[in-house]
Amino acid sequence: TYATNYWFLQMLRSNPDSTPVRLFATHTDETSPVLQAADVTQIEPRLTGDAYVDWALAFCQQHAIDVLLPGKEMLAIAQRTAEFAAIGVHVLASPAASIALLDDKDATYASASALGVPVPPWRTARGADAFVDAVASLRAELEADEVVCIKPLQGVGAEGFRILDDSVASLDDLLAAPAHKIRTDEVAFALERAAAAGRELPTFMVLPYMASPEISVDCLSTTFGETLAALPRAKSGRKRTFLDDEPRAVEIARRMVDSYQLAYLTNTQLRWWRGELALLEVNTRPSGGLYAASLTGLNLPWAAVRLATAG
Repeated sequence: TYATNYWFLQMLRSNPDSTPVRLFATHTDETSPVLQAADVTQIEPRLTGDAYVDWALAFCQQHAIDVLLPGKEMLAIAQRTAEFAAIGVHVLASPAASIALLDDKDATYASASALGVPVPPWRTARGADAFVDAVASLRAELEADEVVCIKPLQGVGAEGFRILDDSVASLDDLLAAPAHKIRTDEVAFALERAAAAGRELPTFMVLPYMASPEISVDCLSTTFGETLAALPRAKSGRKRTFLDDEPRAVEIARRMVDSYQLAYLTNTQLRWWRGELALLEVNTRPSGGLYAASLTGLNLPWAAVRLATAG
């Protein structure tokens, strides 16, 4: 998980009910800060899919785990929650079908658009020729000053995100801090070389780069998709601000939670597109910045545990 989940675990330890907790954390990286916050730690084997779920089941049974918050292989675990329930483990995860859909950015945008949730125009592309065509098609729909960006159909954080900038690099560019910028022809060339080498190519989303600030809505909800809490916060550079004047952000987040019956801790991300809030993506897991919610007086991680174990 994110290193910031160190604070997530601290929120469980300092819960408002003063309930003693025993925290277990596993990770493939022995230097992860998350391991420093737990009472019991173990290095995870490098497994995927059902093999990882089998390992997680055995771990939970061995240590009599009450509540599991999956980070890795969330979809695979969600598909087998009945097996965890059979050994007394409450899994904090949304329905597997919703996780699968929302992990696919193309499917997410198509589905959200059908619900009436605003999304930016987008294209998908796999391979160099399709990529060049998608960029040209989208640029023809945009204004001259609107910028195109790309990201993989599936990914975490900013992995694979790039802003397309076809201008010639200047000395100032070389001396500036690293930026997520790349030329269109460089992307096409990289895809051509990968295809020639027989590598499997990812599908990319091609969409406009939407204006800041990014608004991130942390949600707590029941297993039936009823939103119990929604905390919108804005992120612009290093600045973080909690918002009490963006009801539209909360409305969109509630719509996503309700429509896909999202459960426990999720996060809806929005950005501004032509003066209107539009969906960026939905995380069916707690956001890396959830720890900031403690500054509002709400302990969402503990509330999720209470919700899961209420009966």
